[in-house]
Amino acid sequence: MPHSVFISYVYEEKSFKDTVAQWIQGQRLGSDVVVTHERSDVRQHGEAEIRNHLRPLIEGCAAVLVLVGDDSHSRKWIDYEVAVAQQLHKVIIPVRLPTTRGGPPREIAGVSEVTFEPNAIASALRNRLG
Repeated sequence: MPHSVFISYVYEEKSFKDTVAQWIQGQRLGSDVVVTHERSDVRQHGEAEIRNHLRPLIEGCAAVLVLVGDDSHSRKWIDYEVAVAQQLHKVIIPVRLPTTRGGPPREIAGVSEVTFEPNAIASALRNRLG
């Protein structure tokens, strides 16, 4: 059975999300890993719509990769995605983006970060998901 992975990121770092999605699609994170991320921009419909869009995606995933870079600390929607993942007891893996030093969301500040590299992420997923 495939493991669905939700990618949490800020728009300014979308290119990194796209890279991870390509790694997943190319099976570089494992043949049983599929990508999940928001599929449309629902911001214009308000906060309730954003929550209604994101929560089911996180509910349906096995793990959440939180891309940690210079722009991800204290961002409302990353904080929301992490909080939902924690409430649902999902595996949360912070992934440090290259050449960045920004802090992770405070809710996962104590969780060891993984290097932005497909083998490191694949290993973390295997170790945490089995």
